[in-house]
Amino acid sequence: MGMSYASDHRDAALDGGARRVRRRRGRLSPLTVIGELLFVSGLAVAGYLVWQPWQTGVVVTEKQAELSAIDSAAWAAAADEQPTEWTGETAVTEKVAPAEVFGVLYVPAFGSSYANRMAETTDWWTVLNLDEKGIGRYETTQMPGEAGNFAVAGHRSGPLINSFKEIMNLRVGDPLYVQTAQGWYTYTFRSFEYVWPNEVDVLNPFPRLTGTPGVDQILTLTTCHPKDAGDAERAIAYAVLESFQPLSVGPPAELSAVNPNLGGMVS
Repeated sequence: MGMSYASDHRDAALDGGARRVRRRRGRLSPLTVIGELLFVSGLAVAGYLVWQPWQTGVVVTEKQAELSAIDSAAWAAAADEQPTEWTGETAVTEKVAPAEVFGVLYVPAFGSSYANRMAETTDWWTVLNLDEKGIGRYETTQMPGEAGNFAVAGHRSGPLINSFKEIMNLRVGDPLYVQTAQGWYTYTFRSFEYVWPNEVDVLNPFPRLTGTPGVDQILTLTTCHPKDAGDAERAIAYAVLESFQPLSVGPPAELSAVNPNLGGMVS
């Protein structure tokens, strides 16, 4: 009985001491908490700054090249199954359902292997923000092969896809190529323009002018300006159609010469 009482007394004393030790534990000061939060936030920001260029500049670029190659092969195979004699006229690309891919844009000035799929509509959530699409056609504008203005939009900055990030690399005379199920359209860059977001007349059949379109076939690229998260203005790039060739002829020789992903295709 005496030993049990002594043992219990000793255990109680130890428990009380432990409780006293726990009670003496200091609290974190608000400055310490704020410092730790700032440190973690800094790591997150640094991680994003490293990840974002890698994601859009490497991962998405490679994905677009792969998907574009699949589209190109599918269109070529379909054309081979139903061969038609080319009369020398420029074929008109068929309209597709909203968010459906209808073409691929190649711009050597954006990078020798640059290829980006083009889809119907400029909706952010079904086209512009998706890394498997990224470029959207304004539905009120013309299709490739039609007289008038074939106008498309793409992001220049952001965490998902930046299809027109290097738009300012374009110089007068630079080629832009559009491939669809109907063939290859070669455009030549002509000029830039900076406009306010509400100046939608750049989408007119002949940009900035009213009336019916003439014979010119224009390609218009629209994107935000300035680069890297700016959206106060819009940068507009204009190009004009120079030539067309059916898929049976293969890609333009000039494009095959610079794009390593097309070098093995017959031209």
